[in-house]
Amino acid sequence: MRAFVMAVALVALVLPASAEFEIWEYVPPVAGDGGGRYDIPWPDDGVGQWHMQYPIACTYGTQTDHDDTDGDGFVDPCENVEIDEVWKHVEWAGPTIYLWRAGAREQLIIEPIDEPGRQTQYHIISPLAAFCQYAAISGPILQPCDYVTVLSPPEYAGEWHVEEIRNNIHTNGGSPVELGTWSRIKAFIGGLFD
Repeated sequence: MRAFVMAVALVALVLPASAEFEIWEYVPPVAGDGGGRYDIPWPDDGVGQWHMQYPIACTYGTQTDHDDTDGDGFVDPCENVEIDEVWKHVEWAGPTIYLWRAGAREQLIIEPIDEPGRQTQYHIISPLAAFCQYAAISGPILQPCDYVTVLSPPEYAGEWHVEEIRNNIHTNGGSPVELGTWSRIKAFIGGLFD
């Protein structure tokens, strides 16, 4: 029995985790109110389309179910969405800001770190070479057609045009309501010793 448990534990270590970080954008984009508030209304199940931005860009999925835990009609963190019949736990919901360098067609996609409209630090989503870096901006970004100055990182320093503001969600790739392989193995091993 001990050898069996060790074998299961070793297999569990080499299996990939079922929960994977993903970024999904709601299609069509939802505009903010100009004051920094960007809420994503729950789309209709069966017709709402989500566009994956990360880790596999340009992948589309249909919302097949969702739970609006607080009943407000908007996507909120800690709620769950089912995309193509796979449950995903929403960890963050908010604006994605598309910037274009003034005078060039170089794009920078960023998201606020905390509350939209009140900060100057943003998380870089694209280009992928800069993913997870932080960009310091001259002031809060509130609406499309504004111009902002990127202060850092140095390769992006300069004036940028706010082309559009869209909404997206970050998911962990698996919902707490749906046990992944690793959770099942841990529960099985735990049950052996209870």
